[in-house]
Amino acid sequence: MSIKKFILILCALLTLVACKPATIDEESVSEFSIISPSGAPALALLDFVDNENITYEIVDGSDVLAAEFASGEKDFIIAPVNLGVNLINNGAEYTMVSVLTWGNLYLVGTSEHLNVATVAAFGEAAVPGRVLGVLSEVFAGVNIEYFNSVQEVSAALLADQYEAAVLAEPYLTMTRNQWSQNHENELYEIYDIQDLYAQETGVSSYPQAALFVRNDLLSDDVNNVMEFASSMQRSIANYNEDSNALSTRIDSVDLSALGFANADLIKDAYSRMALDFVFAYDCLDEIEEFLALFDIELSSTSYIK
Repeated sequence: MSIKKFILILCALLTLVACKPATIDEESVSEFSIISPSGAPALALLDFVDNENITYEIVDGSDVLAAEFASGEKDFIIAPVNLGVNLINNGAEYTMVSVLTWGNLYLVGTSEHLNVATVAAFGEAAVPGRVLGVLSEVFAGVNIEYFNSVQEVSAALLADQYEAAVLAEPYLTMTRNQWSQNHENELYEIYDIQDLYAQETGVSSYPQAALFVRNDLLSDDVNNVMEFASSMQRSIANYNEDSNALSTRIDSVDLSALGFANADLIKDAYSRMALDFVFAYDCLDEIEEFLALFDIELSSTSYIK
């Protein structure tokens, strides 16, 4: 075989490897059970959907997650940072491994500037309400009317009941798509709430969902725990960097198993859904700043070292 032909074959093989979806090798992951809330956090499991070693459950609402912290049945729990740390402080036998998702809130409206008297938002006692509370100067003189859910805010905006609203991804992308079908004017992004939060607090963003592991599993099987965590870290990093790999993976799995009905919507919104695996010990400032919004302290025993 000539050198030229060998080089051509080698290049072709490398191209095939580069295009192959970066799924997780089942044999490299031990058998684990995991529960996650629906929405952006569930996408952390994108490479584990068809892994026979992983048993997972996608749920709505924090009550189910709180019950899992109490029962100790699941090996891993993906949950809001404030919920998990607060329950650990009150005796739950879990430890925070990493932050998985960060802020993905945006103020949108029919104008490029915030020039309305009332803004629709959601989660008054939850993360959105606490974060918006930090930004009181930005919203000075603006009345914020809170709804029970982001879905309700989206519906109110689309019905022209408000001219500005705070939305989270992927509902923002969905709302924009529907808006363009029924309105001639544009729906502008007025503020990236995360940028405003960073300017106000001095930290990059706020952590929302984190990965927690049961304490006895961390003690007895730490190597496999860390291998699972590292696999999830590599998976999220890969899809953040390679939109083609993301698209290929989404097309190859049953995305409804993670609670998503529209695969194309997730492809469009993924980059703004703020998935980023960061070990807890590498973002303590961000975690502590965020927990202070809920008057929750982060103890040195609540996260892995």
